Amino acid sequence: MIDLHSHILPEQDDGAQSLGDSLEMARMAVESGVTVMVATPHCAGDRTREARSAWQLLREALEENRVPLKLLLGMEIFGTPDTARMLEERKLFTLNGSRYPLVEFSFRSDGEEETGILRSICRAGYRPLVAHPERYRYVQEDPELIDRWYKMGCLFQVNRGSLLGRFGRREQRMAVELVDRGFAAVIASDAHSAHMRTPWMKDVQQLLSREFSPLCAQVLLKENPMRILKNQELPPVEPEWFY
Repeated sequence: MIDLHSHILPEQDDGAQSLGDSLEMARMAVESGVTVMVATPHCAGDRTREARSAWQLLREALEENRVPLKLLLGMEIFGTPDTARMLEERKLFTLNGSRYPLVEFSFRSDGEEETGILRSICRAGYRPLVAHPERYRYVQEDPELIDRWYKMGCLFQVNRGSLLGRFGRREQRMAVELVDRGFAAVIASDAHSAHMRTPWMKDVQQLLSREFSPLCAQVLLKENPMRILKNQELPPVEPEWFY
């Protein structure tokens, strides 16, 4: 499996707090079947130097400790009106240098500013992968936002924990809808530690295979993430619209 969203870098955000924490998370991910993970530290400004330094440190530690995890670099970018410009100026990392930035937003808003920000990112030539939209209250209350964002060119990353009911019933219901209707492009861990919000992915692979299909699990956990990391187009999907 490929995990496109993790907070595994040491001392960068509210994820791993030490190199030891990072290695513990990496070992857990590998044990659960993950072979490739993208480090996506929270970012609301130009933090490329710090992120790259932490990424290089962890890569060396993985090699020294013989942990067979391929670690790539990205960011979980907090979307602002400056995001498109900062992407063009290379002040933010996309996922493995592709045209797919991972973008998150405030959990409480009305969706209008977020729509404008995503539109500007798309117009700059990128395809934003919206992080855990099922957790945004305004998406839960007005799911037609998903229709609008998808038509603009956005993709959607659903959290493992949402599908497993770890964030609440509304989040779980929305996550299931995104998968069932064909909007979800990727399922990822959004891991923050080896103890809570972990990088263990085997359980969600089993859930997807059981509740949807083994092919669904393969597409959302491996095939689509691999295409994104290779900067390839995803196969066209005609989703079941919310309106």
